[in-house]
Amino acid sequence: MRKPHARRGAIVVTLAATAGLLTAVPATAAADGSPSGRDSRGDIDFSVFDTGAGIPRDSSFKLADLSRYGVARSAVDELGAGKLPAAGASGEKTLAGPDDVVGEWKERDGWDTVMRRGYYDPVLDRGFGLTKVEQKHNLTLKAVRATTKYPRPGATGKEPLSGSSTTYNYRTEVLHVRCSGWWIFRTCRVVDVKTIRAGVDFRVPPGGDGKSKGVITAFCEGVPGRCPDWVKNSINI
Repeated sequence: MRKPHARRGAIVVTLAATAGLLTAVPATAAADGSPSGRDSRGDIDFSVFDTGAGIPRDSSFKLADLSRYGVARSAVDELGAGKLPAAGASGEKTLAGPDDVVGEWKERDGWDTVMRRGYYDPVLDRGFGLTKVEQKHNLTLKAVRATTKYPRPGATGKEPLSGSSTTYNYRTEVLHVRCSGWWIFRTCRVVDVKTIRAGVDFRVPPGGDGKSKGVITAFCEGVPGRCPDWVKNSINI
């Protein structure tokens, strides 16, 4: 296992599918290259995985400033034009068995991490893996992966589960941002913050496929039941 290092990487932009706020209608360009269509004006909502790049939580900022915090300029321009940036592939494999691996990646410190299909029994409230993450907590493989790759700094960002030497809890924040005004000069503020906690068991079960048990669960702390949709609606992670 590698020594933990400071978080780095691009901030991840996500868009909440808020009815009436954003539509994917192309905007025409003005003489200065800025969009002149109706979607370049008005309110927009989106969410950002906090990767430690310093996006302000307690003060306003311009939409254009996101490029200073690691967001691709192309994504900022799309947001300014009122467009939904194209979603990337989830990387999830379509498999049926509960122990089948549906995703693999390196977490913050380079540890091999897996997500298994898992299961969820709502009657007994038991389960693990992607099925539980999706059905009970309204999160996705991409959201869990981002949580383990960009945990908050400090001891609570990545810490061993009490009494366990193989299971770790990861925490990171997702920022719900609302902007108003025009194009990339919209004024933005963080209007809500949710903390995702993901539990990963790195124990390798005997007689298995040689890989760890993997992600057990992930959920929004302080939220009974399912996370709000805007937390999971990530398109660049």
